[in-house]
Amino acid sequence: MTPDRFRELAETWGGDVARWPAAERTAALGMARTEAGAAILREYQAFDALLAAPPEVPPARAGRAALSVLQAIAASEARPPWYRRWLRPVSLLPVGSLACSALLGFWLASALPYHQDEQAVATVAAVLDVSVISLWGNQ
Repeated sequence: MTPDRFRELAETWGGDVARWPAAERTAALGMARTEAGAAILREYQAFDALLAAPPEVPPARAGRAALSVLQAIAASEARPPWYRRWLRPVSLLPVGSLACSALLGFWLASALPYHQDEQAVATVAAVLDVSVISLWGNQ
């Protein structure tokens, strides 16, 4: 095992060789007996100890955090559920206007013939603005 591979395994699995993959352990134990390997393991064992230490949280801070969580839960229960908020008349206004636009588009697509004639142009002029006719042009 090379020192680079040993350092890569230590970065990935930490300073305890027992957590490393089984295929790499015997070679890693041989490398750990060298001075460079032992230094790498000491470095990552110190990092593992730093991560394993529980944080020191004062009881007052934990109490404030618990109180704010309970207040957030109580505030969320006061709001109506999402399906009731969607059924309010104000929230149905955009959906209704989209549905009306789609119905108007389907009606125009089915009412107008594929080949233009004067009657089709007159129908579009009656329903929409005259500027729409200029997109098709008179044929």
